[in-house]
Amino acid sequence: EQRFEDTFGLEARGVSLPQRRFAQAALSEMLGGIGFFHGRSLLRSERREEPVPGMESMLFTAVPSRSCFPRGFLWDEGFHLLLLSRWDPALA
Repeated sequence: EQRFEDTFGLEARGVSLPQRRFAQAALSEMLGGIGFFHGRSLLRSERREEPVPGMESMLFTAVPSRSCFPRGFLWDEGFHLLLLSRWDPALA
């Protein structure tokens, strides 16, 4: 809790305890949603009806909820990194 307050300063800015707990839970979900993925995505093809495998790639990503977001999306990644970079710049 002290590291959270030192990092984000919510109590010092007058944020209520329930709101601070919510913010801590949001950070916890994001940290818990960090994963490393390796493999091929399935892509839609104009030439074939069934999906085709894309190129092999790797992804180190953070998502706010594994059950709702099975992998990272580049659009969201920038917003996630805004939060994570405050908590741990080296991780971001």
